[in-house]
Amino acid sequence: MKADQRVRPMPIAAAILAAAACTASADWARFRGPNGNSILEDKSFDPAVAGQGRVLWTAQAGKGYSALSIAGGKTFTLGNDGGQDSVICHDAATGKELWRHSYAAEPGSYPGPRASPWIDGTRVYTVSYWGHVCCLDAAGGKPVWEKNVAKEIGADAGRWGFAGSPLIAGTTLYLNLGQSGCALDKNTGKLLWAGKGGTSGYATPVPMQYRGRPHLAIFGAKFLYVVDAANGKIAAEHPWETSYDVNAADPVLVGTKVFISSGYGKGCAMLDISGPKAKEVWRNESIRNHFSSTILLDGHLYACDGNTGKGDLVCLDAATGKETWREKTGFGSLVVINRHIVYFNEKGDLILGKASPAGFGQVARADAIVTGGKAWTAPTFSDGRLYLRNDKGSIACVAARR
Repeated sequence: MKADQRVRPMPIAAAILAAAACTASADWARFRGPNGNSILEDKSFDPAVAGQGRVLWTAQAGKGYSALSIAGGKTFTLGNDGGQDSVICHDAATGKELWRHSYAAEPGSYPGPRASPWIDGTRVYTVSYWGHVCCLDAAGGKPVWEKNVAKEIGADAGRWGFAGSPLIAGTTLYLNLGQSGCALDKNTGKLLWAGKGGTSGYATPVPMQYRGRPHLAIFGAKFLYVVDAANGKIAAEHPWETSYDVNAADPVLVGTKVFISSGYGKGCAMLDISGPKAKEVWRNESIRNHFSSTILLDGHLYACDGNTGKGDLVCLDAATGKETWREKTGFGSLVVINRHIVYFNEKGDLILGKASPAGFGQVARADAIVTGGKAWTAPTFSDGRLYLRNDKGSIACVAARR
């Protein structure tokens, strides 16, 4: 098989396509949006309106970092308060709480859940700091099944808890728990396969096609793994050790290559994994993702470079790794909507500008929208509204409709 055919972004399988077909175009029903890449085209979005910072409603979710997922006119997120986690559902337009499902859970270090919900038709899937996994009825929050998968497979929550969000393909639920991930039947919770136990990475599994078969890119604690989606067998790996084992940003598929990055001064690399062994095409320190994932758009990489407390928005040429520009925005997270970067920094400031290799081109800014904590969670968007939160659980819904 030719090298240019061996590794590429996964063609959307029939099962995934069918799931997407029952989700309205306005939904942001999973971590990093409809396509799992933090990019959305939605004509209802207006960056100038968003930059006015007009808050439509606010709510409290409890401590944590889970982004809001939106589907069917409802939002879903997680938080920790009073020795328990809660999965919370709000009306997306008004902020009215519709239901919550709670279970006993210690808050952990940097308190609260990290992973974002996946809304799959009539069900919601969540993962806790400690590896407690829920499948809930989206209408009322009643459990379909729930269990601690980390205990079942011997996975270690590590220094800062499990953070990878769920990934669903067909009838399978994939999780970054254990050394190289695991898979469950989404309908029953039955374990289908699991890699070795031990410490996990903090990133979400990324679907890909490798050597003609569906695989997953799993960013583990010390390696990038390419794992067969059917049986969990490790097909390829590349060592990548970061201080405190914080490999947290999702791998990014770039044609026949995979981009990885981590913080604490580690940097980033573009890997060619089309051959028998992974090769670094280029490597530098221009992007050091602490946990916010890099976005690929038109051959360029957009990301937050830096650790909490200090960070810049940067753009790199994906082919060469050359830095094209850098903007002093502070540490934060980003998404791209209608070719505009929507950047939410840890102070709670919303900054919007054009996604272009020529320069950031800021078009609007609204400061201190969410206060009283650190905003490390990426914004989400649906039906003309942006949803923002901070680590204390303060949620703000901001008008962003054209």
